[in-house]
Amino acid sequence: MAETLPDRPVALIVEDNQVNRMVASQMLSRGGVGAIEADGGPAAIETLQTASIDVVLMDVQMPGMDGLETARAIRRGEAGDGNREIPIVAMTAFATQQDEDGCYAAGMDYYLSKPLNMQRFLDTVHEAIAKSRESSTPAE
Repeated sequence: MAETLPDRPVALIVEDNQVNRMVASQMLSRGGVGAIEADGGPAAIETLQTASIDVVLMDVQMPGMDGLETARAIRRGEAGDGNREIPIVAMTAFATQQDEDGCYAAGMDYYLSKPLNMQRFLDTVHEAIAKSRESSTPAE
């Protein structure tokens, strides 16, 4: 699988707010990362089933299926067994320790509070991508 990965990594932005998706997409572009957008949990699950994604950037508070529920669904394999371990970065306006702990308990790997600091955002995304690509490279 590693030999078919694109040179440019791809992030899935899961966010119900169109402006926030656009801002995150522009930030990713500046960092050399492609972006696919989903406006909620169900669309994220569907996208993961069909697209090659390196990292998921997940808003926590969304109507319907929120980010915590979506992360748990991904970890259960509802987005495909190959995505159970995909790195998930929480992006949320909630910045308490309890909120952060809840994200990790739901299966998220990283936590960023909004408004996003561009350098911290890109550093976190690149770290997550490296983790994703490392775990998808077959052992020799």
